[in-house]
Amino acid sequence: MIRAASGEDAPAVAAAIEALLIELGGERPSSAELEAAARGLAEDPAVGSLLVAEDGGGEIVGVCATSWQHAIHVPGRYGTIQDLWVHPDWRSRAIGEELILALVRQADELGVGRIEVGLPQETFAGLRATERFYRQNGFNPLGPRMRRLLK
Repeated sequence: MIRAASGEDAPAVAAAIEALLIELGGERPSSAELEAAARGLAEDPAVGSLLVAEDGGGEIVGVCATSWQHAIHVPGRYGTIQDLWVHPDWRSRAIGEELILALVRQADELGVGRIEVGLPQETFAGLRATERFYRQNGFNPLGPRMRRLLK
């Protein structure tokens, strides 16, 4: 089942995102910071969307966190998927696809006409599979992204 997350889901969402960051080999904020960010996104739909996938027992097995963006070069608002994670035991069961479809429906209802996603670093072992997944779900390449850390 896919649903909008609530503030009560913040600990489970934070744990999921921490698992994602470990898998990607990225730096991780503290659990408290992840939980606060998850709670903030869940409680402020103007900032973005936080969707979760649950198994039959109510456990969170998938997360899709998206922020709403504005840019001059994109007419209107658009979404950027910041985090998409499915528990390894639940992969290849269309959970990721269902999360994206729910996000697309939500974006359409809000008049958001575009969704973007950044791919993991080139060193990530699952990069090709991740890219294939997004292509199969209607995404097209935009080119590499870069960042500058300020702290």
